[in-house]
Amino acid sequence: MTTPDAVIKISLGLEQLSFELDGQHFQIDKGLQFIKSNSMRHGLLDELAIELMIYVIEEILESLPIQYAPPKNAITEDALFQQVLSLFFPNQHNIDRVQLESGFNEFIEYREYYVCKVAEQGVFSLVYFVFLREMMHHWNVIDTKFESLETAKSL
Repeated sequence: MTTPDAVIKISLGLEQLSFELDGQHFQIDKGLQFIKSNSMRHGLLDELAIELMIYVIEEILESLPIQYAPPKNAITEDALFQQVLSLFFPNQHNIDRVQLESGFNEFIEYREYYVCKVAEQGVFSLVYFVFLREMMHHWNVIDTKFESLETAKSL
């Protein structure tokens, strides 16, 4: 397998989403709060909410001019990514697409357990997790890792 040349820098915040790829910067003024409020009716993260969340995320991803090819690595310094790692992938600093899909399937199967495991603010880590999964599918992201964006700029 060849190493992807494309690196996408991501920042998924509560109020906005930011992506940088090949020197182009994309910012969406709809963040994780928007996704949560448009998918979780009555504050419940049930099966319907996850389906609605996927739909909302797909609409956001498809609104950006980021092509599926070539394969990409994603980097982020988001605290919510660290929460996702500690919740689903302890002692790791990155996750590949296969690991993420396995973790997502576990999340779906044991959804109530994960919802109970996170505090009210922690629900955003689950929204973040669903966003990562959809981003990996729609933009051919093969690996996402936690890395200081300042360090990444010097690479």
